[in-house]
Amino acid sequence: MKTMRYLSWLAIAAMIIAGCGTRIDPYRPHGGGGNNGGGDNGGGGQQPQLTLTERTDWSVLYRGRTFVDADGCMEEEFQFNYTGNNYFILRTVTDADLEKFYDGSVRTLIDEEVAWTLQSAKKQDVSFKDLNEVFNKTIKTFYSGILVHDTYTAYLIEIDGNGKATYNYAKAQMVVQEEAASAEYISWLGTWMVSNGYVGYDITVSPIENNYFYRVDGWEAGQGAGSVQMNQDDDWIETRLMDDGTMSFFIQFIASYENYENLGDVDFMFVGTYLSTDGENVDDWEGWEVAYAEHTSGGYALLNGGKSEIELNNGTIWRPYYYAMRYAVYSNKNSLWYFFHDSVPVFDEEDHQIAMAKTKGTVDADITTVHTRNYVRRTQPRAVVSGAREAGEKSLAKLRK
Repeated sequence: MKTMRYLSWLAIAAMIIAGCGTRIDPYRPHGGGGNNGGGDNGGGGQQPQLTLTERTDWSVLYRGRTFVDADGCMEEEFQFNYTGNNYFILRTVTDADLEKFYDGSVRTLIDEEVAWTLQSAKKQDVSFKDLNEVFNKTIKTFYSGILVHDTYTAYLIEIDGNGKATYNYAKAQMVVQEEAASAEYISWLGTWMVSNGYVGYDITVSPIENNYFYRVDGWEAGQGAGSVQMNQDDDWIETRLMDDGTMSFFIQFIASYENYENLGDVDFMFVGTYLSTDGENVDDWEGWEVAYAEHTSGGYALLNGGKSEIELNNGTIWRPYYYAMRYAVYSNKNSLWYFFHDSVPVFDEEDHQIAMAKTKGTVDADITTVHTRNYVRRTQPRAVVSGAREAGEKSLAKLRK
């Protein structure tokens, strides 16, 4: 019997630190602007800038991957030596990502990450001091989710009691080693035909991080399906190998786009869709697992639909099955969901499954690893989105009153 996994958006945010190999906070945009502005050498801000100071008396040390009994999984271990009387956050960034998302500027990194921390606290309606990702000098050891193998710089960034960056920081280079791929991990690599008999796609499963994460290309693409084409770098799904050997498809934030068509600023996401109690479509961005794939035999597998978790007006918990999963965008301007294709494979009404068959056992293309996809696009995408999901948005609001 499969044990279903549920997780609210707030819990996902908390799992930035405590989660079992979880990815970055799904609502953490990069490149969205900081709270002070300017570059490393000052200038450009409305108010005098504080001096950017690397504190050599503080330190952050990466200890490698370790199994954490309390969480029951492998995690990345860090140790801190912080002697200040304020608060701090930890960020790990490759040199390439520092250039791409922060203009190569440590000041910009600090501005944007502190701004994001405050934004995250506001969304959760808590003080930034209460966030699991904010530490003080009593915290000496920290376990994070699995990082993609590469060379990073770990930054310890200080925040004062008012939530402002002090621009005091410590840094250290760290190298994350990749594990040898297990047979279970390898078993999902390759090309799979996924079809409910009416609509189907050939999806390619490529490695991101051995034994943990995959990249899935091809959903909502191919003959008769067109292509999502928000941006050629963004049209893929991240999936995860679970302890039971299944591959989990989870709800995920992909990127934000500024001034997208006539929709204003939008969030590009991969979501699950279910029917409300009124029979209306609801695109769910707050759940966790949309579906999971499990092997059957002879190169075949089943994609099993997951469930959402909704607290109704009377306090009871309702768990509707997702009947589909798809790419969608949310317009912050219109407060509406939009999607790309009217027809996507739907799960069977009785067993909530879609058939999968492996058609190619290897991955042809060497797809470039992406360390983080959560950032703001300032360039126009190439495709037009169609079909407002107004009914689903209204339904969701009604259910949660």
